[in-house]
Amino acid sequence: MISNKLERSSMLLEWLLLLALLATPLITLLEVWTPLGSGDLLQEKLNIIMSRPGTDPADYPLHFSTRLLATLVQLLPDVVFMMMLWQLRQLFRGYRAGQLFTFEQIRRYRQIGLLLCATFVVELIHPPLLDTVLTMRGPEVLGTISLSSSDFRVMLAGLIVLALALVMREAKQLADDQALTV
Repeated sequence: MISNKLERSSMLLEWLLLLALLATPLITLLEVWTPLGSGDLLQEKLNIIMSRPGTDPADYPLHFSTRLLATLVQLLPDVVFMMMLWQLRQLFRGYRAGQLFTFEQIRRYRQIGLLLCATFVVELIHPPLLDTVLTMRGPEVLGTISLSSSDFRVMLAGLIVLALALVMREAKQLADDQALTV
């Protein structure tokens, strides 16, 4: 009864994670390439950059190649998020197979922690990289870096998951050693 419930819930979560994995880049592509709501996302970001004094929006055209490169930059955070979703999916697949406390599962927790830390780095470089791409055809290349407390929370969460994976690994090694001694 319990294993069937574990299998069902793990399979449901695997399918939800797979759906999220596929939807993530599609949502970004729709945001970038279709005018939703008030207009074009990249054009709005470029307009925000151009709101600085001394800049002329006519000097910064949004060509197809610029839009394509900006799309790749917009997909950068999605790649890290999708890798995290994939690790979670594999984690639940292992749970469904009855692998609850193995080195492979612990390695997945470590990967999730590293990907959370990578999210911090990507979120740090994403805005200036996008600003640079959007303004590279103009007379000046512009970009700004900003940090918020939520960025540090993501880094802290990543470090906590890494610490958890380390403790789980040590506990697994201790349990294996104790199982070998009589």
